[in-house]
Amino acid sequence: MKKLIYTVFAIATLVLTSCSNKVDLWSNDGDSTIVYALLDASADTNFIKITKSFVGNVNDLGHVYEANNYSYDDLEVTLTGVFEGSSATQTIALDTVSRWIAYNDQSVFYSGCRQVYYYTTRKLLEGKEYTLNILRKTDNVVVSAKTETINTFVFQKPAATVDITFTDVPTSIAYVEWRVNDFPYKSTASFFEVTGYFRYKELQPGAQDTAIMEIVWPFGEGKEESLYNTSTNMPYYVISYTPSALYSILERNDYLQTHSPVGVERWFDKFEIRVSAIGEDLYNYYLVSNSSSAIQDVPNYSNIENGVGIMSARISRSLHLNISEKTRNKIHDKFPDYGFPHTPGK
Repeated sequence: MKKLIYTVFAIATLVLTSCSNKVDLWSNDGDSTIVYALLDASADTNFIKITKSFVGNVNDLGHVYEANNYSYDDLEVTLTGVFEGSSATQTIALDTVSRWIAYNDQSVFYSGCRQVYYYTTRKLLEGKEYTLNILRKTDNVVVSAKTETINTFVFQKPAATVDITFTDVPTSIAYVEWRVNDFPYKSTASFFEVTGYFRYKELQPGAQDTAIMEIVWPFGEGKEESLYNTSTNMPYYVISYTPSALYSILERNDYLQTHSPVGVERWFDKFEIRVSAIGEDLYNYYLVSNSSSAIQDVPNYSNIENGVGIMSARISRSLHLNISEKTRNKIHDKFPDYGFPHTPGK
């Protein structure tokens, strides 16, 4: 009998915008420990989800919390590595925290209860290896996995101190560049995604409060080696984008088209450029999970020893830039009905 291992992770979504926040895994090997861990060295707290599979009818057992989860004293969970404040390798015990899942009568799986996560507030270091060990007390089996956190990178272009300008010339190309400062200047990430966020404050006629709105603009993505530029003594990563695309995005935006009555007021916020990076195992999981192969019933990728699931790393860096007055006035002139302000004399 094929066994469904299914867990919904509400706090550990992937950094890829096209990824789902659900992990679907199959196993034929009896009860399995399911692990989902994405370590982020920039985070104040790192959460790890640990559940178990069940054998039987999902319609009968999916709603049973005990069938999907261990009791609080069934496991001993530790994380080994180098933590902030010490140069020595340490092993720390992870604490638990519960999160309420609202009841959903449409869900196949349990709801209306508290779900346990393991966590640590000890600060992880970038570019270091960490090992997760889970001791199942009932059978003395150790489930384990290891991953390397992503090493730090900093923005090189655009300059943080200069306002960002979006020309409307279709042939104009701009670049986002970031660098790993430590030799050999290579990132431990496997895949990068670069995204722009156009944000503004909005006050609709008759409204008492302003709302913060956001338009997401994917700049591009790629494997680490494909974005690596070695033309200088200090290699860097680069991705290009077309600045004039902003005006096409604003012109096609359904919300702006349908929610711009006479009297609407909008104010520009800072433009964010975000570089997100993920580790090799998470990238491999993404590839396998989005496979169109007809050989497997459900694609399955796991790097957990004596268990099933994924342990990898992720990190994001953001640059917040003022939009230049030239660009602001151009947006006002091109879209006068949108309610964006004009700077007199500019």
